[in-house]
Parts: sequence; C-alpha cells; structure tokens
Amino acid sequence: MRKFLLLAFRNVFRNRRRTVMTLLMVGSGVAGLLLVGGFFAFMFMGLRESTIRNGLGHIQIFTAAHFERDEVHVLDTGIGDWRQVANLARPLPHVLGVAPRIEFYGMMSNGVKSSVFMGNAVDPDEERTMGFSPNLTTGHDLDEHASGDAQALVGDGVARSMNVKVGDGLTLLAVTADGALNGIDVEVQGIVHTGFKDLDDRYLRITLPEAQRLLQSQHVTNLVIGLDATENTDRVAAALAPRLRGLGQPMVLKKWIDLAAYYKQVRTLFSGIFVFLGVIVFVMVLMASVNTLLITLFERTREIGAMLAMGTPRLWIVALFVTEAVIIGALAAAAGIAAGNFLGALLNASGLHLPPPPGTSVPMHFRVLHVPTLMVGSSALVIVSLALASIAPAIRASRLQIAEALSHV
Repeated sequence: MRKFLLLAFRNVFRNRRRTVMTLLMVGSGVAGLLLVGGFFAFMFMGLRESTIRNGLGHIQIFTAAHFERDEVHVLDTGIGDWRQVANLARPLPHVLGVAPRIEFYGMMSNGVKSSVFMGNAVDPDEERTMGFSPNLTTGHDLDEHASGDAQALVGDGVARSMNVKVGDGLTLLAVTADGALNGIDVEVQGIVHTGFKDLDDRYLRITLPEAQRLLQSQHVTNLVIGLDATENTDRVAAALAPRLRGLGQPMVLKKWIDLAAYYKQVRTLFSGIFVFLGVIVFVMVLMASVNTLLITLFERTREIGAMLAMGTPRLWIVALFVTEAVIIGALAAAAGIAAGNFLGALLNASGLHLPPPPGTSVPMHFRVLHVPTLMVGSSALVIVSLALASIAPAIRASRLQIAEALSHV
C-alpha cells in the first residue's frame, strides 16, 4: 500500500505545471466558497442577534389557548398568574431576566387627528436587564418610576402622521377586558425606528402598569426570557419545559427560531444562493478535472500498456487513477482553505463596510467568519468531485488493449 501511494503521489507531480494549474483552479473554488459562506455566516449571526435583542428574546411563554383560539375579550387568552410563571424561569442557569409583555390595539388622537395603533406594553427595567432596548431616533427610553403623565414611545411613521414630537401628548383609547371603552393620556418620550415601515406607521410602546390600567386587566400576553448566550437556548428550554407542567393554565414554550419568520426567510434565501454557488464550483471542478485526467491518460497510454503487459491487474489501474485524483483534491482543498482563511483575515482587518441593508440607515460591517464545518464540507466537495471525475478516464485506461497501447505514439 505504501508503494502504491508513493507511486500515485509521484505521478501527480510528473507534470508540475499542469498539476499547479489544476490546484489553482480547484483551490480557488474552495477559497471562494469559504469567503462567501463565511460572510453569509456572519450575516446570519448578526441578523439572529439583532432579531433577538430587538425584543424577540430567546424564549417566549404563552398560554396554550393563545394558539388555539382568537381572543373573545382583551387578554382572555393571556397569562393570569404571570409572576408565578416568571419565578419558575428566573432561577435557571443562563437566564438574565424574564419580561412580561402585553400586545393590544386601539385608537390614538392628538386632538385633531385619530389613527389606529399597535400597542406593546413592557417592563422597561426588566427589558434593560436582558440587554433589550428600542432603536431610538430622538428622546429617551421609558422610565416606569418617573412621576407625571404616562409615558409612550411611538414609531417614526406615527410621529410623522400624527405630527407629534418628544414632549407632546396623545390620548389612547382601547376596549377593556370587560368590553368597555377606556382611555388614558400619555406623553411622547421618544421616537423609535423598527426598520419595518408598516410597523413604524402603527407602533406605540408604553409601560406595563399603564397598559393594565388602560385595559383593566392584570393578565399579560406572554413572557419573554433573555439569556446570556443564544447557544444556551435549547438547554434552558429543556430545563424549563417540565417546570411549566401542572400550572393552573396550560403553557406553551416557544424558542426564538419558532417565532423569527423573517430570519428564517432570509436564511433560506441565502442558503439557496450558497448551494447554487456550490453547484457551480462542483461543475467547474468536474470539468477541469476530466480534461486534465484525459490528457494524462493520452500521455501515459504506452506506460499503461507496459503495466498491463507485466500482469498488473486492470482494477489496480483504476485504483491508481482514482487515488491520484483524490491526492490532487486533498492538496487543492488544503491550499483553498489556507488561501480562504488568509484572504478572510485580510478582509476582516481592512474594516470594510457595506451599504445599509433595506429598512436601516447603519452601514453593515463586512466580516468573514471561519466556519470549521464549511471547511470540511468544501474539502469533501472537491475531493469527491475529483474522485468522480477520475472514474471515467480510469475505466477507459483499464480497458486499453496491450498491443494498441504499446504502439501508441
């Protein structure tokens, strides 16, 4: 076996120029996949963390009724004794905080114009404990302990439509849990930009006590759990699920990936693009390899004839060609990984920025992550591609007639 591998290795470098050109072509494909895949991985990670930190959280807890039917009255599918549920989650390792939320709808008026709003009530202190904060363009965040009028944050579309600024007042009207109409006055403390125009045109955020006063209910829509790291989501969810059994209300636990529809759509789109690029690299490697191996076959026809004349098994000839292709693939993969990581490090050190993504105004950092699974996958792709490409020339070489092969010029 050792002599067999040594012979195959020597055959690879018999024509150094051709081998180097093949390594450059295949290695470039590997490096390209690493750069594109590493950038996509960075983009996915950034989108994942921004989605979580913008308020989605790592885990959310709902009542089972929330997914089984629509609300007949406001918060009638909400969590009643939510403090008890929150206390079950807080002691778990990796949990930074548990924040109650209320989602509701109503009308707002500035005294001249009225409009529909989508309300979100939060506990500001608990949200900040978990590292969640709204994207303020002007003003400041809610303060539950501040004296004076109730506070509110509004989307920039609301501020533009209702012609309000920080310090102005709004009147909120909503249907209570008893079906009556109730209203409160709020003062605009800040204007936020969510990145989604439709949401910015309806967004309103107030503190939890003010929403409970407006809706005349102590229930909350859900509980949002923030963790110290996204990688701990599955571990905490598995530990929390048994604790939620046997409560007065049946509870449902949802991880962030179950609720992040936009993230999943973006990831699916760019994963499809990456697969398409992988197919292109596969075809490129296959065509280049077939061409190289066929030329090698023609050049070594007399040599193959001599080997067959000396009694070399035909299967041994096939194995020799395939082994040479695998060696080229392994060398090209190693060169591609080295080049891809080197270029990635240069790009990361350059501080490049991309234009702001749609719906945002902040330029995006250009970074390439080093993903071990991507390196292994790219290497396996080119090695398998070269092995497959060598099969046809190898079989053709093994079927040569000895007399014809020896007389080949």
